[in-house]
Amino acid sequence: MDFVKIGSFNTRMEAETIGHALDQYDIPHLVKLDDAGGMLVQMLPGASLWVPEDKASEARQLLACVLPSQDTDEGTDTAEPPPDD
Repeated sequence: MDFVKIGSFNTRMEAETIGHALDQYDIPHLVKLDDAGGMLVQMLPGASLWVPEDKASEARQLLACVLPSQDTDEGTDTAEPPPDD
């Protein structure tokens, strides 16, 4: 299953909060930390939110309702989901 990035957030908590909202609509999600595996926590705070490609449009619509000023990524990034921790 290919996942696409639908948004970038300043903190992991922000991304997780939006992800939990997506759970209410049965949209699976992954939060990918932008910290180089924990090596750059101070330098690169933030996280991105990924959903299955076939759910991306619905997820972006919901994201726009919750965070109207949030810039959503238009699906330029496609990848296999990151490995489970």
